[in-house]
Amino acid sequence: MRKVFVVLVTLILASFIFAAGSVSLRFNPNASWSQTLTFSVRQWIKVTWDYDETQAFAIDDTSYTATVGNIEFKSNKSFKLYYGIGNTLPSGVNVVSVKVGSVVLSNSSTTPTEVSTKLLSGVLEIGFNPEVLNVGNDFSVKFDFTFLPF
Repeated sequence: MRKVFVVLVTLILASFIFAAGSVSLRFNPNASWSQTLTFSVRQWIKVTWDYDETQAFAIDDTSYTATVGNIEFKSNKSFKLYYGIGNTLPSGVNVVSVKVGSVVLSNSSTTPTEVSTKLLSGVLEIGFNPEVLNVGNDFSVKFDFTFLPF
């Protein structure tokens, strides 16, 4: 048992010695040395959304859509995104589409919208089902946008 312990401690100490830290190497004249280093750039996503927060947005009674200003999703790397509805809507009302410019956004985490160009911008348009015209009062919709690496 003692031999196993000594061998185990020796292996652990050896792994610490070679795992990290400074290294001193002696080279003969005309020797060469190369080292591969890995660098990482953190991804960022900037959202710029221009709209009037105090305004109730009118829903078109023929297309059942409302435009909510201009929105821009910009990143230093390609990304994916999808949206979710974060609150209960009036009875019978559903959000059927969310568009940025001509791009329809996904509402599924398994098939998110891919933004390979690092930029998605345009008019934000929310589409509802026809039952939205039966709602008597103003209502709110909370959108939860989730961003994923490409």
